[in-house]
Amino acid sequence: MGTDSQRFRRRILQALLGSAIIVAGLSSYLAVLRWRGPAAAVVTQTAWDRLIPFQPAWLYVYLAPYVAAPVLLGALHCDTFWWFLKRALLVLAISLVIFSVVPTRTVRPPTDELRDGWTAEFYRAMVAVDEPPANAAPSLHVSLTCLLAIALLHDFPRWWAVIIGIIALVWLATLFTWQHHIVDVATGALLGIFTSLPVRIRGMTSNHSS
Repeated sequence: MGTDSQRFRRRILQALLGSAIIVAGLSSYLAVLRWRGPAAAVVTQTAWDRLIPFQPAWLYVYLAPYVAAPVLLGALHCDTFWWFLKRALLVLAISLVIFSVVPTRTVRPPTDELRDGWTAEFYRAMVAVDEPPANAAPSLHVSLTCLLAIALLHDFPRWWAVIIGIIALVWLATLFTWQHHIVDVATGALLGIFTSLPVRIRGMTSNHSS
């Protein structure tokens, strides 16, 4: 198991490596967005999506995984972390290919209709980085949080209700902020589940939450 000092160093290393992967993944996502985004002709919004109220305050929930992911990745057992990392890279590769071959886009409400305030300015800044509103389906946000949830459930099964509840809120946030639509969320979840199967994590036969 190693000493407390060794475990602490491992967790820090995992958190740093996870952060580096997040930055690299986001950079490649934005590169494909700039390249193929303007060509996105397929709109994933449906009549059901138009019934979902636009709630920009949900952007804090939407962005929360970027802050929490390094901490959560650092808390994972070593084998679980590497399991997640390999499948996250696979999800990223598949998603970028799909975004390049079949560019899709979402529909966002006009930002000039937002009320003044910190949340409105934060939302405008977020969508300014994420323009044009392409790379819609499958939602990479959903795919990666799906994988993270599976990894956390493996290491911390007693916390299943909290883990599933938080991930559900993140997925809802993609809809309420109109960053994604139902089709994007569904295909993102399917991609995350597909790449996770079979869930075989070497050396893991018991709960490692302690």
